[in-house]
Formats: sequence, C-alpha cells, structure tokens
Amino acid sequence: MRMVLQASPGLLDLATSQQVNETVSSSQDMDMVGVGAEDAYDVNLQVAGVFIIMAASVLGMGLSYAFGSDAQAPSNGLLYLSLQMLKGCGVGVIISTALIHLIGEAFEPFELSGFDELYPAWPMVFAMIGMFAMAILEYIHHRLEMRSRVLFASERAGEVEMAKSGGKTSKSSALEVTENPVADEPADLDKSGIVDQPISKSLAAKQRSAILVEASILIHSVLIGFDMGLQTKSVWIPLVIAISFHQFFEGFAVGQIVLDAQFTFWKKFAMTAFYSLTTSVGIVIGICTYTGEGYDGQSKGANITIGVLDSICGGLLLFAGMSVFWPEWFVTNYKLCLADSLVVPSVGFFGVALGMVIMSVIGIWA
Repeated sequence: MRMVLQASPGLLDLATSQQVNETVSSSQDMDMVGVGAEDAYDVNLQVAGVFIIMAASVLGMGLSYAFGSDAQAPSNGLLYLSLQMLKGCGVGVIISTALIHLIGEAFEPFELSGFDELYPAWPMVFAMIGMFAMAILEYIHHRLEMRSRVLFASERAGEVEMAKSGGKTSKSSALEVTENPVADEPADLDKSGIVDQPISKSLAAKQRSAILVEASILIHSVLIGFDMGLQTKSVWIPLVIAISFHQFFEGFAVGQIVLDAQFTFWKKFAMTAFYSLTTSVGIVIGICTYTGEGYDGQSKGANITIGVLDSICGGLLLFAGMSVFWPEWFVTNYKLCLADSLVVPSVGFFGVALGMVIMSVIGIWA
C-alpha cells in the first residue's frame, strides 16, 4: 500500500509535466499560425492592388493633361511652379522607390535563400544589370533621335539651297539650319515656302522620342507589377503605397512627354491605356505564378527570383531617375539654367527632395 502511495505523486508529476508540454506546444503552434497569417499571401489584396495601381496611373496622366505642358504655362505663373513641383516629386519618388523599396528590400530574400553566403552584394550586382539595360535603351533612343535630326537638317539644308538658288532665302538661313542639327527646334525660314515640312519632321522626332521613353517605362512597369504580385501581405501594404506614388508621379511625367509630342486624341488614349495597364498586367502574372501548382513562396528559388526582380527593377528606376528625368528636367535643363530667378529651380529641387522624403518615410513600414 505504501508503494502505491509513493508512486502516485510521481505519476501526478508526469501527467502534469505532459500537460505543461502540450500547453507550451499548443501555444507555439498558435504563435506560428499568427505569424503565418500576418505574412500570408492574400489574393484579395493582390486583386485590389490591380485596380489601385491602375487608378493611380490614370490619375497621374489625367492630371498632367489637365495641367497642360510647360510650354503652355507662363514661366512665372503659379501653374508653372506647380508643374515643376509635381515633376520634382515624381523624380524623388522614382529614386527613393528604387533605392529603398526595391534594391534595399532585395537583401532579405537573398539572405533567406542563403544565396548571400556566396556573395553578399547580389542586389547591387543585379541593380547594375538593370541600369545597364536601361542605358542601352536610352542610347538606342537618343541614337535614333539624333540621327533622324541630322538627316532632317541635311534635307532642309538642301531645300534651303534650292530656295536660295531661286532667290527666296539668304546664305545666313542655310548656315542657321546646318549650324546645330540636333537643336530642339530648327530655325524657321521666313517666306521660303518650306516652313511646314521641317516643323512636322521635328515633331515626328519628338513623337518617336515619346514612344521610346514610354516603351522603356512599360518594360520595367511589367517587371515591377510581377514582383508586386509575388509579395506576401506584410510586404504588399507598404509596397502598394510606394508603387501607387511612383505610378502617379511617373504618369504625370509621361503625360508631359506625350503632351510635348502633340499626339492625336486616340494616340494619347492608347499611350495612357498602355501605361495604366502594364503594371496591373504584371501583378496578374505574379498572382497566377504564385497561386500556380508547384510554386512555394518560401522556397530558395522563389526568394532568389524576388531578390533578382527587386534588384533589376530598382536599377531600371534608379537610372531613369538619376540619368534621365532629374538631369533633363532640372540639372541641365536649358530653360532653368538660363533663368534670371532661382525660384523655379528651387521649387523643382524642393519637389525632388519632398518626393524622396515621402517614400523614405513610407519605407519605415516596408
């Protein structure tokens, strides 16, 4: 009897220990479920993102059309200052999105995949690949534009010589045409009868430039959308805010380029539609890829894919912001560099800083 009484406390202790272990295990399982739910892939959010990004893109280009181009606004008016502010914000958003929300975020998936053990700076490597690709696109764009302008100037010089032989123009007019073949606007020939043709050719060069710029933007928009379509809930929320700002301000910038090219209504409509849909199409592709059979969002391959896409898209945007939009609109802008007052350049650079600050603050929750 004594042996039974002595054994009972041991049995009670064992049972109590098992209950405690089960409770701890159950608590850990609940914690894991909570973490998984917080960082789960939410298809409904992704579908909402398709329409959010589309609306931001349409709003950006639509507002740009409503404001009009720089040439239509007085250089000292409030409208012109507002345009410079918005364009500056667009540049700042593009640069900050590239550095903080794409390249900066690419380090984590490389670490999760273990790929960083081989080389820790992979995001910078793929970002440089994106910058290199964007540089090639820009070179092709400028090569085609400049060669076409040289050809136009040569043809116009021939027309001037013909008009000159008929006594319709002077030698100074011919020199004026051939002196700077890549100028933005070829000089007009008063009363020569050949003014309309050179002007239309210059406009054709602007239109081709606008198409090439939008084409390069559409390429990285699809990649950015695809990358966004692969993100889980914890990353999606700050990223959709960042990309919405990016699409809005970049859409405003694209709208200015389209206005400067003076496209017809239907061509404007087509370019607006392409810009507004490409990022959303990329998101849909990402959703289909993530929800497809055999895709594991936590696998090594998935993490490497997200890291590579983030880095390449960041490189594309960084080059576009630093080497295309910022120099052309502010740093080396002919009109701003010759301005008597520093008010307009200051407003533009303040806009750039404001865009950077906005996206940097959003990056706190990224």
